[in-house]
Amino acid sequence: MLKSVGGKYEGVWINELKNGDVSYYINYRDADGKPTRTLVGKKTSASDFTARDAYAKLIEVKYKLQHEEAPKISAGRVKKVKFDDIWGKYLEWAKNNKKSWQTDSWNYEKHLKPFLGNRAVKEIKSTDFESFKTEMASKTNAKGVKISNATVKHQLVLARHIVNYALKNDLIKDYTNPIANGRVRMPQIDNARLAFLTKEQAKELLEILWTLDRQTYHLTKILLLTGARLGEVTSLRWQDINFDTNTIFFKKTKRGNERHIYINDSLIETLKELSENQKSDLIISTSTGGQLLKMPAHFDTAIEAVIPGNKNKEAKQKITAHSLRHTHASWLAISGLDILQIKEQLGHKTIEMTMRYAHLIPNKRHEATKMINI
Repeated sequence: MLKSVGGKYEGVWINELKNGDVSYYINYRDADGKPTRTLVGKKTSASDFTARDAYAKLIEVKYKLQHEEAPKISAGRVKKVKFDDIWGKYLEWAKNNKKSWQTDSWNYEKHLKPFLGNRAVKEIKSTDFESFKTEMASKTNAKGVKISNATVKHQLVLARHIVNYALKNDLIKDYTNPIANGRVRMPQIDNARLAFLTKEQAKELLEILWTLDRQTYHLTKILLLTGARLGEVTSLRWQDINFDTNTIFFKKTKRGNERHIYINDSLIETLKELSENQKSDLIISTSTGGQLLKMPAHFDTAIEAVIPGNKNKEAKQKITAHSLRHTHASWLAISGLDILQIKEQLGHKTIEMTMRYAHLIPNKRHEATKMINI
């Protein structure tokens, strides 16, 4: 049954079929003044035709009639938009707006493209992403290790961002993101690492890196002495260093608060040596002056020498680059620093994130209890 769209699309009529397809018609008077209704397009699983498109056809027809031209009307179909199409546009945007665009590109080519690339976006449903999630979780990486929940979640988040970008920029219309607003359950991730280095292990690690690779040595040392995230350190610029007050300023990010970290004597040595060999305004950079995107492989080599078998340990017990941040916080707790100050040092947004270190703080409560006698 035909019904008028009305509103700002006055003159456009639709016929909704049982299979979900929609036919669009326009009403107008022809050159002789005779009322005319013409099919101008269809919305199907392979077509993005909308009421807006139909209304544009109506305006075009009226314009030609007013100028005594014979309108040519065809029931047009909009080209099927594939996931690869919207990814291409997203990548163009990411190159100018995201420091991590290369990581996004690698993940898309490795994981998302084989599953989604050649499919029409509007045919992809939440159940497809659930299938993708299940398939990803059953895979192993090149080393034969099962793909982590964190990796699976990263792919889902990237796919959600790509679709949101396409919707925001009208690359696709009349479509609801099937992976947004909880429509797909994200894998549960426990990022709480339990393992951290002792000071003796940290010294041994740095001694090995000193002879193995000087830049990785400096990067590891900065991570240990600031407790900052890898991305925070690799994006540091010399303007963020204040040698007058001996502080490093870490900017606010989506994951952490802004903060100033004190530069001790050991860290000053590292920063001064780095300043003598600058390749760009970044504190730590690639050989061409760009930003490092991941920890150099020399780190894993050195860790394996300090802790044999580390690479095969369970995730929570394995020492990684992020464990250097956990190590710094654990050392602060063991030294007696209170939870609120540790929170400020790490830039945590909530106290809950910092509470994992509470058990390491020397417990003065029991000693105080012993002193209560009646």
